[in-house]
Order: sequence, then C-alpha cells, then structure tokens
Amino acid sequence: MHRIIVAAACAWVAGFAAAAAQADSIEFQPVATGLDRLTAISSTPFYADTLFVAEQSGRIRLVENGSLRTAPFLDITARTLSTGFEQGLTGFALPPAFPASPYVYVHYIRLDQSSRIARFRLLPGPLLAADPASETELLTLPQPHPTHNCNEVRFGPDGYLYIGCGDGGPPFTPVHDPQSLAELYGKILRIDVNNVPVGQPYGIPADNPFLAVGGARPEIWALGLRNPYRFSFDAGNGDLWIGDVGQSLWEEVDHVPAGTPAGVNFGWNRMEGTHCYPDPGCDTSGLWQPVIEYDHNTGCAVIAGLRLRNTALANLRGRYVYADFCSNTVYAADSSDEQNWTSAVLGHAPKPPTGFGQSATGELYMGTYGVGDAVLYRIVLPDPIFADGFGE
Repeated sequence: MHRIIVAAACAWVAGFAAAAAQADSIEFQPVATGLDRLTAISSTPFYADTLFVAEQSGRIRLVENGSLRTAPFLDITARTLSTGFEQGLTGFALPPAFPASPYVYVHYIRLDQSSRIARFRLLPGPLLAADPASETELLTLPQPHPTHNCNEVRFGPDGYLYIGCGDGGPPFTPVHDPQSLAELYGKILRIDVNNVPVGQPYGIPADNPFLAVGGARPEIWALGLRNPYRFSFDAGNGDLWIGDVGQSLWEEVDHVPAGTPAGVNFGWNRMEGTHCYPDPGCDTSGLWQPVIEYDHNTGCAVIAGLRLRNTALANLRGRYVYADFCSNTVYAADSSDEQNWTSAVLGHAPKPPTGFGQSATGELYMGTYGVGDAVLYRIVLPDPIFADGFGE
C-alpha cells in the first residue's frame, strides 16, 4: 500500500513563509564560465579531481583540478537538436563501476525531435574521453512537442538505469496520457543495461511493477508525472527525490523512501501538487503526494537537487537542497521524521539554476542556464554558523 503524504505540504508552506525574509547563507563561487546551458553534473571516485559537466548543445565537458579542459569528453552537437528551450543533451550518467565499465549514458534530442537514450564507449589511450562513433541506441521515443521530453538519467542503488520522461506536451493538453500504462510518457522508467537478452537493447528488471499487466510497457517503474526534469537518489539510504515541474499553479518535490513498492502514481494529470487539476473534487485515493510544494507567486519551475550526505558543507548534512529556475532561489529542506519537511532559503543564485551535483570529495556544485554564458558554481558557506538556524 502506497504511503500518502498530505500534511507535509501544509507544514512546508509555513516554513517557507518564515524563511523568505532571511539573509543568504551560501555563496556562489564561479568555477567555469562561457558554457552553454548546463544540464548535468557528475563525478566518480576513480577521477576524484574531475567533474563531468553536460552542455545542452550536445557536449560533455571536464573540469579537472578546478580548470575547464578545452577538449570535450564527448561531442555530439552535430546530432543534437537544442534549438528549443527544453531540447538538447539533458541527461548524463556514469555507471557505478566506471571506468571498469567503460561506458557513459546520455539522453539527448535527435534532429528529428525524438528523445534518445544512448550509450557511448570510452576511447582507448591516456586521454579521458568517450568515442562519439561508438553510440549504441537503447531507447528512442518520438516527441510530439519541444517540451516535457525525457531528461534525467541516473543509476539507482540497485544498479539499474532510471530514466525520467515528461508527458510530451504541449502544456495544458498533452498528446499522451501520463496515466496510461501503454505509454512511456509521464513516467520514471527502469531498465537493466548489464544483463541484456540477446537481440535486445536492454533487459527488464524482474521486479518492475507492471510486467504482469496486459498491454503495459514493462519499462515503467512509476507514473503520473508532468515533467520530472531532475531527480536523484539519496546516497545515504537510497530514497528517490523527484522535482516535477508544474502546470498552472504549483511546483512539487516528491520523496519516495527506499523499499516503497514500485508502481507509485504521482497523480498528474489528475492532480497538480496536492491540488486537484483542473477542477476540485477529484479522487485522490492511491495517489502519492508531494512533501514540498510552492505556488507560482514564488517561482515557476522546480529544479530538484540532492540530499546531502557525504558533503563538505557540514551544516547542510542531511538536508535536501533544491532551487527554482525563475526566482534563482536555492532552498534547503529538513525533517525530523522523514515525512514532514520544512524549507529555508539558502541564497539567490546569480543566474537561473538548472541542476546540482557533487564532487567525489563532497563539494556541492550548481549549473546554470545561459546560451554561451552559463556558469558552473561551487556553493560554499561564508560562515560556520547559519543565520537561519541551520548551524550545528
């Protein structure tokens, strides 16, 4: 039985109002500039001094020992469509065994506007780089509109590859049904890229929730999402955190504890946040509701972040950090019982946030939007004690 979380949203609203008037508690240090619309930040302990940074135009760049390497790690700009605001290379993942597993995984929009999940192999030799000619297609999903595409790709603690796919748009009247198990739109997908049947691009985990449902796509792990632009797994306990960008009024963050039975339904397009959509009085039974929401008087598009565990920011350890794209505000959410979450304003970024990542040593980084002038920032604490009460 799915856990339904309703009270947390009300508690969060009160915490949000109290936090709004507080001074910034973090600073943003530029690390790399002149980039193009950053979309993903990854790292691996094997290359502890290296950050992998994805650009929407179709390149993966490397920041090595704090400096941006001129030669890209991967360049597929010639096959990437990034003219739309939400189009381009928007997802990048390193497998847990990288580089012993010498592959990387990306999501990008092809020139025909389809979403493609693909794998690339590392080049041999001393230079850390992936071979653009080594592309292997895993999944291609036609997109009816330039918005609400697939985006984030991440490996879960179970070793499977998770893929976040939006409802395909257009806004207000999506072509595809995020509640339909016959479609991959508006879903979190889960596939096995290590145990692949002969002749297939990927395997299906045996415990995916809809394998026995007639007509259902076996890749589906969760449903009822509008635009899960960013999601992440808690490095401490395996919980899943999803930021689902809202429609007319509400932005939401969903928290799914590890061990929750798969097949969670997040409610779109019956609900937006904790509210029935478009009319009141809908049936909310069986729907998993967010732990954080805010309205469009505050922001316009939630940018999901990270639950900080192994972190250089000791005062933020255990907090969930996220942001809003339009207000540039960065928040930290905290909970005493893992159900009722309250948020506080950490700071206001110089440019619109697009995603968060950590280095292998626990430093927190944030990517930003900008066509040719995006910036990768390192987030630091100017003082050992927070003015907002988060000091330890």
